[in-house]
Amino acid sequence: MTHPVESFELDHDRVTAPYIRKAKVMTVNPAYPDCVISKFDVRFAQPNQEFLSNGALHTLEHLFATFIRQKTDQLIDVSPMGCRTGFYFVFCNDQEPAWVARLVREALMEVCRFTGKIPGASRKECGNYLEHNLDEAKLWAERFLKVPEADVIVVYRT
Repeated sequence: MTHPVESFELDHDRVTAPYIRKAKVMTVNPAYPDCVISKFDVRFAQPNQEFLSNGALHTLEHLFATFIRQKTDQLIDVSPMGCRTGFYFVFCNDQEPAWVARLVREALMEVCRFTGKIPGASRKECGNYLEHNLDEAKLWAERFLKVPEADVIVVYRT
């Protein structure tokens, strides 16, 4: 049985980045219907118009994985989108966009202040340790933070 890919159903010409969108809530195991996960799109760049460099995307991935986990034990995974316009976040339970927005914004404020060594970015820890760009990651973080918290959870703005 095939299921449509949820993100392919999104009209990428109508969305207005940056935004945070609850993409899906799903039961992990039918035997345990109360055990659910929620997936969010955290979009930084306007689809089909711009994208993050590999270095910025990679650095934000490492910093999100570190900073968000310092704020909650509900994060399962953060993964870059293949189109390089943002990230997928997966959390335990049915989380609300406003909660995710607060976590993302807090993490991005930390990105803006960050001056140290990128966590997990050594040859031993990372499969592409040479491709990071903290300066660009900070620029994308600043840009995302310019959108008010209440507006960042609105996907279709005019």
